[in-house]
Order: sequence, then structure tokens, then C-alpha cells
Amino acid sequence: MTEQTITLYRPTGPKELELVKLSGFTRWPPRLPDQPIFYPVCNETYAR
Repeated sequence: MTEQTITLYRPTGPKELELVKLSGFTRWPPRLPDQPIFYPVCNETYAR
């Protein structure tokens, strides 16, 4: 079986981006208080 990479897009603010960097870009941090849901999408155009 071959692994497939899927790119997910979502808006990220500076605080959250710093937490992603601290993880070595390996995971998303827990939601911030003002984020109701984690909603990634697979289409960059839609994400914009």
C-alpha cells in the first residue's frame, strides 16, 4: 500500500501559527478560545 499526502488548508492567525511552529510543524494545537471548530478544507481556492 502506498501512502498518499493530502494538503489541508485553513486560516491561521499569528498565535496559532507560532504554536504550530513550536510543534515542528507536525500537529495543530488545541483550539484557541475564540475558535469554535477545526475546519480544514482540501481546496485552496475554497479556503481563501
